[in-house]
Amino acid sequence: MNGESSPRELLATSVVIATRDRPRLLSDTVQSILAGGQLPREIIVVDQSARPNGEIAVLGSVGGCEVRYLHPGARGASRARNAGLYAASQPTVVIIDDDMLLGDDSLERLLAGKRSDEDRVVITGRVLAASPDGPGLAQPPAALITQAEPASFTGRQPRQVVPGPNIALPRGVMIEIGGYDERLGPGTRFPAGEDHDLSLRLLDAGCEVRHVPDAVMLHRAWRTRRDVARLRWRYARGVGGFYAKHASLYDPHVLERALREVKARASRAAASTASSPSMAAAQLVSLAGLLCGAVEWWVRYRLLARGGSAG
Repeated sequence: MNGESSPRELLATSVVIATRDRPRLLSDTVQSILAGGQLPREIIVVDQSARPNGEIAVLGSVGGCEVRYLHPGARGASRARNAGLYAASQPTVVIIDDDMLLGDDSLERLLAGKRSDEDRVVITGRVLAASPDGPGLAQPPAALITQAEPASFTGRQPRQVVPGPNIALPRGVMIEIGGYDERLGPGTRFPAGEDHDLSLRLLDAGCEVRHVPDAVMLHRAWRTRRDVARLRWRYARGVGGFYAKHASLYDPHVLERALREVKARASRAAASTASSPSMAAAQLVSLAGLLCGAVEWWVRYRLLARGGSAG
C-alpha cells in the first residue's frame, strides 16, 4: 500500500476496524477498502496488538481518505469499536472486521440504504464466505449474514437484527446510548453477544434497522475446525451473558427469546442424536455455554452488584 494518491469522490462515513494480532488479514482488509470505487472520508484502525503495525500506522492520506491508526493498551473488540466511534469525525460509522474483504461498491451500496437526513436508521448488509485461505479451515458460528431479501425492522424483534460487521451506524445515536457494552464481545469474559445487545438497545432507542442485501462483504475462513469448535462454547457464553443482562420478569421479552433458543437447540440435539452425533454434541455444547454465561453474568453483575449496593 502506498501513501498519497489522487483524490477520489469521498463518502461521508468513517470506517472503523478493530484488530488484534492479525496484521496480514488487516492489511488485506484496508487494501480492499482503498481499492474501492468510492472511499470513506476516513478509516480508523484500532489495533490492540502487542506491537504496533508500522505498515498501517504510516499510511496517512490515500486518495483523500485519511487512514488513522490508534494503538490503545486495553483489550476487547467492543472497547476498540467504542474508541473508533468516539474518534470518528463523520455522522455515519461503518463497522467491519479485520478478516473481511470489500468489493468495489460495498460501501456505496451499504450507505445507499438511507438518506443523509435520516439520523436514526441503521443499515445492515450481507456477509458471505470468501474462498478459504487453505484446506481444513472453517467459518466460526454466526460469521455469515446470508439473508437475501430486503427487510426493515422497528420495535423489538424476536431475534437479533443488527449483526457484528457490515453495518452502518448513526454515530449520534451510538454516543447517546453509550456505545457497545464493553463487558461483552471478543476479548472479554463474555466473548460474544455484543451484537445481540446492541441490536436490542438500538431498537429500544427508536432506530429503524434496514437490511440491504446488495451490500455484500466477504468473510475469510482462516480458523481451523478445532478452533471453530472452541468458539462455539465461547459464543454461547457471550449470548448467555446477554440474556442474563436483560432478563426481567417485568419485561419478559429477552426471557422469551432465551427460552425459544433453548427449546430450539434442545430439539435439534434430540433430533440429530442418532443421525449426526456431532451435531447433537454441538447443540449440547451451546446449551451448556448459554447456561454457564447466564449464571456467571447473573452472579458477577447482578447478584454481587446488588450486594455491593446494599452494603
